[in-house]
Amino acid sequence: MQIYHGKIIALDKNNNIYKYLVEDQGRIAHLGNTLTPEYSGLGPIVELGNKALLPSFGDGHLHFSNWALITDSYFDVRDAKTTVEIQETIQQFVTQNKNLKAIIAFGVSKHSVKEKRLIIRQELDEACPKIPLIIVCYDGHSAVFNSKMMRKFPAKVKKLNGYLSNKGHLFNEAYFAGTDYASSLVPPLKLVKSIINSYDRLAKKGIGMIHTTEGIGFPKDLDVTLVSMLAKARSRISQFQTRLFFQTMAVEKVMKRKLPRIGGCFATALDGCLGACDAALHEPYHNDPDNKGILFQEEETVIDFAKKANRGGLQIEMHAIGDAAVSRAVKAIEIALQDFPRRDHRHTIIHACLIPPSDLKKIANLEIGITLQPGFLISPLEPMEYLNEILGSRVKKSSPLQSILDAGIHLSGGSDAPVTHPDPIEGIFGACNHPYDPEQSISIVDALKMYTYEVAWTSFDENERGSLEQGKIADMVILNQDPLTLDPKNLRSLKVEKLYLKGKEYKPGMGVWETIWNVLIGKNEKI
Repeated sequence: MQIYHGKIIALDKNNNIYKYLVEDQGRIAHLGNTLTPEYSGLGPIVELGNKALLPSFGDGHLHFSNWALITDSYFDVRDAKTTVEIQETIQQFVTQNKNLKAIIAFGVSKHSVKEKRLIIRQELDEACPKIPLIIVCYDGHSAVFNSKMMRKFPAKVKKLNGYLSNKGHLFNEAYFAGTDYASSLVPPLKLVKSIINSYDRLAKKGIGMIHTTEGIGFPKDLDVTLVSMLAKARSRISQFQTRLFFQTMAVEKVMKRKLPRIGGCFATALDGCLGACDAALHEPYHNDPDNKGILFQEEETVIDFAKKANRGGLQIEMHAIGDAAVSRAVKAIEIALQDFPRRDHRHTIIHACLIPPSDLKKIANLEIGITLQPGFLISPLEPMEYLNEILGSRVKKSSPLQSILDAGIHLSGGSDAPVTHPDPIEGIFGACNHPYDPEQSISIVDALKMYTYEVAWTSFDENERGSLEQGKIADMVILNQDPLTLDPKNLRSLKVEKLYLKGKEYKPGMGVWETIWNVLIGKNEKI
């Protein structure tokens, strides 16, 4: 049993704030402004002082195995300011890792380097001539590769739209096929170690639950299998919660694995992104009157997928960034629900950067959720000047957080890692400081709920997690100060001091073999 005294921010339906919380055997036994007689005088009391106790954070959308590999086993160049700095980072990594079968890195952007262009194949060859190398761009929808990787690509990759051999760039369909192939070159043990080590990185940010999308080209969907197994083991060891979405349109594959969720990006991405100017728009790009982006699947294909998945009782997530892609996702889910009505389906649209007002009403009426990434709004890798250039006045309509909440839509927050770092505090800052339209900034309480209650709600976990309420599991964080007293511009000063999962303080350093042992002795719980 543990008693906490101070600022207890429940983030429940009524936004209650308490002075006392009692945890007993991993659950919340008491909340109130006083201690009831049965708890008075029991044990030491944790005095919060100027700190605050909240529900633990969640990340409502990330590519966990992809981010884990880049962070733990490879490298990230998003902080590089010049092409030469990118080359130096590559050279340093190659010097220390000469025997790799391939290298998968992340973070190039034409906006953040002095040259204002993407690095090209010949420059990658100068830094890494002997090992196949691919660097995914910051947007997660384009990439650059060296000549060694180019020679390994299957012929089908080279025939796809968006394959630019002269510069070593991948866009559109070629990007998905090319990164799928590169993923197949990763040794399975490297993937295992990266996943296990990366749980600790998430915990440092106060994250106790993730919604991960898996299925990015590993042979026989190895990433889906490994994340499923390792997530169960991690839950058994530390109570860290993982909810997996299999990003495929092959409903039978998900049903065969008895997974309850389907979708995400890649195979279920309806369009591209703003960084590559292939997000699907109803009206052309401001700087290119001949370009409306790309819808990657035919409308009938998306509708058939939604109908089949909905009839199978699966929860659907679909990537849609442009307003035309959002319209297609809404129409597909609407038809699927007309075909087979379901209550409380919790189908979700990921990103939804541009939403037509008419679709906003449909999303609310159909009870579709939205998982949005406020970190996009404040990313220096995709600055406002660029978005103004490609969208014109439409940039003010991007990520309309307050309008989504006003419509009564469930809005959860995620990072889309590795696109942005999995850091809920950074996302909360972005949600409260909308750079394009201040009227779309939301309150601190609503932003906190995006990364707590709403993440839990999206995966049907709200009865056990996501808020501090009597009887719920005691998943909690202690922050260094009370967020509700801060000016929104100062929210980045928040720091996570401790994470508690099921009442116990999270301890980093659970080893690879301990986790694997828990996989071997574990049961086949659904995640």
